[in-house]
Amino acid sequence: MPLLAISGLGAESSQLHVQGLYWLACDTAEDAALLCRQVLGGMPEHAKATLIADAQAMADVLGSLDAAQGPAELALYEASPQATLHLVDDLPRIDVPGRVLVLLAPADIWAAGTVERWCNTLRPLLLAEAALLLVISSGQSAGLVEHLRAFNQGVDGLAQVYRGKGGVRYLQHFWSNLLGKAGTRDVELVRQDAGFAAASAPQAPTDTGGDELLCLAQRSVLEGAPAFSEHWQVCENLDELAAKASRAVSATVIFAMDGGQRLDSLARQLHQLRQLRGNALKLVVREMAPTLRYQDEQLLLACGASQIVPFGASLSRFLTMVESIQGYVWRRHLPSDFDALLARLRPLALCGLVAPRTFAEAVQTMWHGVRNGEIVHQLLVLRPAPGLTPLQACSRTVFRRDGDIACVVGDVLLLFLFACRSEGVEQALDHIFQLSWKELFISQEVLAGVDSLNTPAFLDDSLPRPPRPDPAAPLSALTRPALAPRKVTLGKRGNA
Repeated sequence: MPLLAISGLGAESSQLHVQGLYWLACDTAEDAALLCRQVLGGMPEHAKATLIADAQAMADVLGSLDAAQGPAELALYEASPQATLHLVDDLPRIDVPGRVLVLLAPADIWAAGTVERWCNTLRPLLLAEAALLLVISSGQSAGLVEHLRAFNQGVDGLAQVYRGKGGVRYLQHFWSNLLGKAGTRDVELVRQDAGFAAASAPQAPTDTGGDELLCLAQRSVLEGAPAFSEHWQVCENLDELAAKASRAVSATVIFAMDGGQRLDSLARQLHQLRQLRGNALKLVVREMAPTLRYQDEQLLLACGASQIVPFGASLSRFLTMVESIQGYVWRRHLPSDFDALLARLRPLALCGLVAPRTFAEAVQTMWHGVRNGEIVHQLLVLRPAPGLTPLQACSRTVFRRDGDIACVVGDVLLLFLFACRSEGVEQALDHIFQLSWKELFISQEVLAGVDSLNTPAFLDDSLPRPPRPDPAAPLSALTRPALAPRKVTLGKRGNA
């Protein structure tokens, strides 16, 4: 019986049919290769298996696979990512009947709308040949997963391995095997020597402490209103609130975050309360002034916050949000070392253009928060337009934030944006480049990992200097047109 080989998942979520089509979507290539190696290593000796991947992915999988593990017969088929789209045409060349086919490929090769047709064509052939195909895709592609979720009749099982909630998690959307059909399930994973394993499920509190209706709040979060009921206790300052919260079990504790409060102090307070009082306590932060950036919110959530109420939410909306988390148990992983967590979520004191070696070392250091699922960064490869060098493209840049760094390698510019979500990339580029970056560069690629920074090109310690723009020279055609006043004559209307 084929298995996913993730210990702790249980048979209903790890067994596969002996024929059909299953899909595992992994956020990173590293996780996809590890899971692929784990699946192959967990196969019984009598099984017949086939691995289909490109040369680099195949090397990543087989390089650490124990020769004493896995099936006695493992066929290898090297295929480019685009070639996998025509797998149905290549099946006659593979000894398919009775085999477990494992396909490792990047998620972005399936454009919107093509994955349904690909599965529709492939699955009937697999059933006819009594063969099983497990697709392990790498790279974030929310659209791909959404298509597969809606297309559940053409796939026997769909799950994701993603970074979030303070760790690596396994999200099962649906799964079917001889034991029946299973629905949605979200499980924390731990990485062991043999691969991923399901973390032990947190125990539900047997005693709520009798204070589950209690709300402890700093006075400022009520906007001058009195306590809303006998269940509300209003505290004048943070020390009083912290003292009462340290004796609570499952109450709601509401902190005010304003411009005068230190973020690190609040984060440490949340971390201490979560360590001391457990997961049933509901910790809410209400933003009273527009002070929290994305990385600040991620720090508070990683330190134990159950909910962050954004600045601008009305009092009634705030109360609705507080009510919505009643009965909620915090499910994230809490790092034991607060200072190490703080370091992962804070940028290095670097900014602007740096040498390739400095760039690689800094990015690999700051990438630890991504690996733990605590924060998101963006690593971009920008290719200048014809006639421009990367240094010329950098001649009119302004880097304002620590952690936003760039380097030149060959004919491309690499740019690292600290604590930047994918939807914020274009706005960040608008702030960095004084000229239109859409005209400066002909292509923009987002790298899902940092493996490419281990090449010899990043051993270079030299820091190139971008050419200084000549103020006397005419501005390039890439410059945005200057604004100039012009005379406008207004006509008189009516009798006035």
